[in-house]
Amino acid sequence: MKLPPLVSSSLLAIGIDACSNIIAQRLKAWSTSAPFVFDRVLFFQFICMAAIGAPINFYWQNWLEKAFPGWKMVTLKRDGVAADISLEEKDKFMNLHAGGVGEWDEERQVEDQVRVRNWWNIFKKWFTDCITMGALINTTLFLVVMGILKGKASAQIGLDLRKEMFPIIWASYKVWPIANFFSTTYCPVERRIVFLSCCGLVWNIYLSLVAARL
Repeated sequence: MKLPPLVSSSLLAIGIDACSNIIAQRLKAWSTSAPFVFDRVLFFQFICMAAIGAPINFYWQNWLEKAFPGWKMVTLKRDGVAADISLEEKDKFMNLHAGGVGEWDEERQVEDQVRVRNWWNIFKKWFTDCITMGALINTTLFLVVMGILKGKASAQIGLDLRKEMFPIIWASYKVWPIANFFSTTYCPVERRIVFLSCCGLVWNIYLSLVAARL
């Protein structure tokens, strides 16, 4: 049975995020020379974060695609009748009517609608997602949800937002500008979350380490 794009994308994203959390836990144990002990609570918290964030990002990416379509239709002209005749016949016609008796009129051309990339929209979509709103939404969502799952009071969550938000966003600029450019330009919108999760495997390891210290 084929799953809806929202469900399949979310499940794949959750699976990738789960792998990144396990890797992060092992890296933390290795870096401190401590024996590895699987933190089930942290793993569950990170999976819940991924389960909440994946659908939100799925709808966010769909909204971006509707607001800034990556493709546009342009009109191109080509020979209509002339497409069915040889170049020699066309040249013969032009030579016979060189004196102005006739001309190769516009009725012999047809207009085609061709789909091309809208690079200005792609830039706006990339900037909105990666540099401005996308970064703010995802970072705020991560800090708030992880704070709630850890049982923190609203004042402590607010402190985490003030202390951690901009360092996380600044660190994200080392990863996401290139990944987002390729996702918004070449990746179908229904698979964009999975692509970004694959690109973000290393990034999610970093977020797992951040979640461990919150």
